[in-house]
Amino acid sequence: MNNQAMESKYHSKLTGDTALVIVMLALLVCVEGFTAYRILSETWEIASGFFYLYIIFIGLIVSIETIGCLKVRESIKNHMFEFKYYD
Repeated sequence: MNNQAMESKYHSKLTGDTALVIVMLALLVCVEGFTAYRILSETWEIASGFFYLYIIFIGLIVSIETIGCLKVRESIKNHMFEFKYYD
């Protein structure tokens, strides 16, 4: 019974950590989007020729951050019982 209660507790805490990872990723994407918007709006005459490079660059940054956040969540999930992460 105790093992079942511990697993339930750990999985509910993992859900909370997953929400934090998603919020962190959303915050990063919003800040980077705002930064890219500001740069493009101030330098549109110069940057309009390189617009697709900005899109590719932002896409790469978001992809790398998403992969990193998913790896953090997967690492927490894999080791949460091993290290008694939530105790």
